[in-house]
Amino acid sequence: MDLHFLRGLYDNPQGDGYVSVYLDTSPTENAAEEISLRWHAAREQLARAGADEATLDAAQLAATERAPGSGRAVFARGGAVRLIGIQPEPPAREMSSYAALPHVVPWLAQRPPRVSHVRVAADREGGRVLAVSGVGVEGLPAADDAGNAIGAVGLTEVVGESWPVHIARGGGWSHPRFVRSTEETWAETAKKIAEAVTVAADEVKAAFVVIGGDVRERTMVVDHLPKELRDNVVIVDREVNLDAPAFDEAAWAEQTWRAALEARARLDDFRAEMNKPPAERRAVAGLEATLTALRDGLVSDLLLTEDPAWSESTAVWVGPAPTDAATEKEQLTDRGVTDPAQAWAGEALIRAATGTGAQLHFLRPEQDTPDPGDPLRVAAVLRAPAAAAG
Repeated sequence: MDLHFLRGLYDNPQGDGYVSVYLDTSPTENAAEEISLRWHAAREQLARAGADEATLDAAQLAATERAPGSGRAVFARGGAVRLIGIQPEPPAREMSSYAALPHVVPWLAQRPPRVSHVRVAADREGGRVLAVSGVGVEGLPAADDAGNAIGAVGLTEVVGESWPVHIARGGGWSHPRFVRSTEETWAETAKKIAEAVTVAADEVKAAFVVIGGDVRERTMVVDHLPKELRDNVVIVDREVNLDAPAFDEAAWAEQTWRAALEARARLDDFRAEMNKPPAERRAVAGLEATLTALRDGLVSDLLLTEDPAWSESTAVWVGPAPTDAATEKEQLTDRGVTDPAQAWAGEALIRAATGTGAQLHFLRPEQDTPDPGDPLRVAAVLRAPAAAAG
């Protein structure tokens, strides 16, 4: 996961702390009232924790306004909302916190990385092609939504051949010729749609294509795609519009699968590096060693457990700069940080990774821990051996 989209969350620090709120915003019959009640309960808790009224007022607008999806995470500081995360599923836990750093770990663990892709709704009369960029749009508070709409960079309407589109019933000497003409029309329309998809995919460097619509037409569209795209097609097996939830769900599932695959690959890299001699090893394990590597700018990939019990129970010391994070207070005061504060380890790791351009990968305890009695909580793959920083 590229964390570049989080930089605005940490830029220009002002205010005493961050308000972080996770709400279930499922579109029930009484959704507005239920969301309002949940927010007010969270607001009371945040006020008791010391959050200022201006920041709470700003967070309230973001938390209670109507938006797609069934889950929302709001992060605010200094009287302004810094980031809104909207997701198709409710949060794993509803929670609120007021702390030195925003509580982004649960949101990121539930949110797959945004991957550039193209969405296509095809029928015999034409199609609609939507290019979706994996890079967020600067200046917008919302990081994503159920279908990455903020990343949408272009919608193309493809108008197919107008006649003949449908095969008429009946027989006669001309019927076979009419059938061939109709099928040729479908094929020409499919070719046009495929060309639009190819252009859109090149524009955003798409990793995959999500296609739905008429079964025969979408099959012909796929057949006309370049092999690289054809090998990375996700089918929505329904005739629905681009704004249908089925497209959101298909894109979300594909991005989740790709994120898990990438995380396993980086974990394999980590294990291979740990088997090398220390002087050549481009990997570290454990909280202190990982924080040290982040302070030195050595981390290329951060491996972090998605287990909230660890992230929310292990404290570290942090300062104002992204890499101001250490297990001991003196490690920061020796670097000139005058007033370190305490924060949860996971949040400090995420901020440091964001500030140094490291990629984030979540470790799934049930899959990625060979020894359940000694689970891997945090580790890193490095750009250079840790010995080089010494």
